Amino acid sequence: MSIEFFIARRMQLTTASGRGSSTGVVIAVAGIALALVVMLVSVSVVLGFKHQIREKVMGFDAQLTVVAQKTYGNDSVDGTVVRLTPQLRSLIQSALPEGAKLSLVARRPGILKTDSAFAGVVVKGLTPDDDSPFMRSNIVAGLMPDYAADSTLYHVVISATVASRLGLESGDRVNAYFFNGDVPRARRLTVAGIYDTHFGEYDALYAFGSLEMLQRLNGEEADCGSAIEISGLPDDDTIDRVGRELGDALLQGLYSGSIDTLYTVENVHDTAALYFNWLALLDTNVVVILILMALVSGFTLVSSLFIIILERVGMIGILKAIGAGNRMIERTFIIVAERLVARGLIIGNIVGLGIVFIQRAWHLLPLDPEAYYLDYVPVEVNWWWVVGLNVAVVVIAALVLILPSRIIATLSPASSMRYE
Repeated sequence: MSIEFFIARRMQLTTASGRGSSTGVVIAVAGIALALVVMLVSVSVVLGFKHQIREKVMGFDAQLTVVAQKTYGNDSVDGTVVRLTPQLRSLIQSALPEGAKLSLVARRPGILKTDSAFAGVVVKGLTPDDDSPFMRSNIVAGLMPDYAADSTLYHVVISATVASRLGLESGDRVNAYFFNGDVPRARRLTVAGIYDTHFGEYDALYAFGSLEMLQRLNGEEADCGSAIEISGLPDDDTIDRVGRELGDALLQGLYSGSIDTLYTVENVHDTAALYFNWLALLDTNVVVILILMALVSGFTLVSSLFIIILERVGMIGILKAIGAGNRMIERTFIIVAERLVARGLIIGNIVGLGIVFIQRAWHLLPLDPEAYYLDYVPVEVNWWWVVGLNVAVVVIAALVLILPSRIIATLSPASSMRYE
């Protein structure tokens, strides 16, 4: 053990009476702990927001959507109909990474009407193998139908917003009107479930039903729908990359003659750009908070070290008188300050992570879902971020402590020993 560590370890950080920690110690530990708590909570909240909002957006809009475009020479066919032929399926799957999933869906605008009210919705038709985990997790009444059963052909799931507007509950029947060109089609539907994602714009728009029901409405075959949705891509970069590659593959397929329809790929980052831009602003806010907290903790630590040095001017004089050099004494006080940083980190981690885990378990802090799309403050723990913040605090502390420690060089042994 070096002499600096020995002295720093033996140095008392209490008041002159020996009761309680000195002022400098309290300020340093409290400042470090408070800064770390704010940084941990801020990062966790933003990560939670990003995860929840992304999950909601991609629960309604797929990560990538393949749609058909109307082309000349094909006027007899509705350009919005996608026919998932074996050739098209093979071409799409060849451009997708392992783990990605494609599914045929249909979207049809319609009107739900009761005796006293009506609401316009877009019914999204799901295939029997589309388990819709997102929608299942947001069901608040009834259940998500199993569309593999014939009995659920005319069962739908509507939002709590639409259910409230129409005065409907789970199990009620409702008249639905769809339009195929100028011809209206009426169906009597059963409300199998009611969902609530607190995502106002989407909740007021979407209802979910059977793909087969919508196909029968338009007299379409089993391989026809309005879009092919791609899901299961792990991150934003992969979504963008696969979107470009899939678009190129579909264009090449058209040129080579393996498919006869022009298809384009819609990226959720474009179709839901409003929400992703909002999330990007949250990143900016976090950067500002981290910078401010780093400045606060650095200023607090510098001030505390000055206080600790002034409280031990006499000791510095004695050390210099017996031959200790300025560099050795500087390193000693930096080690003392890093001890305080360690205390602050321990307290900050306990308090900060405690707040995060309590909020994640019990959702004690509420939000207005009309403004934030969530009814509670979401949090998410990323251990890489936790470790990174702790390391950053240690590094910043080591850097900012260099300047105040240099004050030791200005103290002479004689004046230091007479200092009171």
